[in-house]
Amino acid sequence: MHNDLQTKQGTRQAAEQSLFAPALLVMYADTFMIAVGFFMFVPILGYYFINELGWSAALSGGVLAISGVTQQGFKFLCGVFADRIGYKRAILLGLVTRVAGFALYGAVSDPAGYAAAAFLSGLGGALFHPASYAAYVRLTGPAGKSRIFAIREMLSNTGFIVGPIVGMYLLGFNFRTVSFTAAGLFAATAVLSWLLLPAMERRSSVDGALLRVLRRIIRDRTFLLFNGLQMGVWALNSQLYLAVPVQAESALSDPASIVYLYTAGAVFMVLFQLPLIRLLNERCPSNRILACGTLILGIGLFSLGFATSGPLLLLSVLIFMLGQMIVVPTLNQIISDFADERDFASYFGFSGIGLAIGGFLGSSGAGYLYDLASQHPEHPFFAWLPWAAHLLLAALLFGGLLAIGKRIRA
Repeated sequence: MHNDLQTKQGTRQAAEQSLFAPALLVMYADTFMIAVGFFMFVPILGYYFINELGWSAALSGGVLAISGVTQQGFKFLCGVFADRIGYKRAILLGLVTRVAGFALYGAVSDPAGYAAAAFLSGLGGALFHPASYAAYVRLTGPAGKSRIFAIREMLSNTGFIVGPIVGMYLLGFNFRTVSFTAAGLFAATAVLSWLLLPAMERRSSVDGALLRVLRRIIRDRTFLLFNGLQMGVWALNSQLYLAVPVQAESALSDPASIVYLYTAGAVFMVLFQLPLIRLLNERCPSNRILACGTLILGIGLFSLGFATSGPLLLLSVLIFMLGQMIVVPTLNQIISDFADERDFASYFGFSGIGLAIGGFLGSSGAGYLYDLASQHPEHPFFAWLPWAAHLLLAALLFGGLLAIGKRIRA
């Protein structure tokens, strides 16, 4: 018994030390700089297109959608590509491509030019995102995967706090200043990665073959089933920037103050994500953690239906973000558990397709339910339909994730 305790303590200490390996410190810096560069620029694009350029909401939304569709649509191919050429090269190529996209935003003045910039920006993300997740797994031992993804999310949320502040300050000069500064930050990240990241070359000359990887994924029925459940989880997770603004119109005297809710939520996640994930992973298997996090997402969304004031709205946002704190790193951990060391980026890329479908169905389906509620305010059934639907979906996913637990390789 004493020896087992010593072994567990030794394993935990080794995992803690591995989290601060030099290569991982570079990845942490990369993640933070990427998050700041993204959130200082992308959130103001819609404002700039509509309020400064005078575009319609449809045109603005169409151009903005190009980036997201490109990034999610190319993730699988780019993940296979990253497994083939090595993660460092894929990260560098993605960062340089995004530099070109962000810089192009500041150099063009017509919708076609902005659309090209959006395509390049999305392609850059498709290249470096799967490779970045795979690099974290490659550089971390099995015992540290759950915490490494929690650290990654914490750094991203810190960037979410810092980025908009920097972006709005720079917008006081002009839009090009924001564009070129964001591009410069990605360029600095590329230089840092080029100088300090280890090579992380592919493990075999044939390991990245597209058909081989695709056949393996298709034959993995458990992984496909998990991806189906993951779509539902992400449909709930994508509601934050849609459901909260819907309620903010009636709950807040100034709906623009919603930014303070998001900032408070991001600070909450930064403060508590690491200790929470560590506590949960010491006590529960990953599928139960994900199931509980998904149910909390549903509870947070359901509680929005009762949020008739600012404090209640903040409470609902914090409940929802508690679910996010649990769901996002656990999803990434389980995906890495399915893959072997040859195909990490391919699996993360393939999962991105499910996330894109789930996000689209969640946003469009919930948007339809929100419109129904606003069109029939006199009917309590329609008023509560979207919030009850979220809770019902979360409960179904909770059961499905518990049931699949025995089939997930932990």
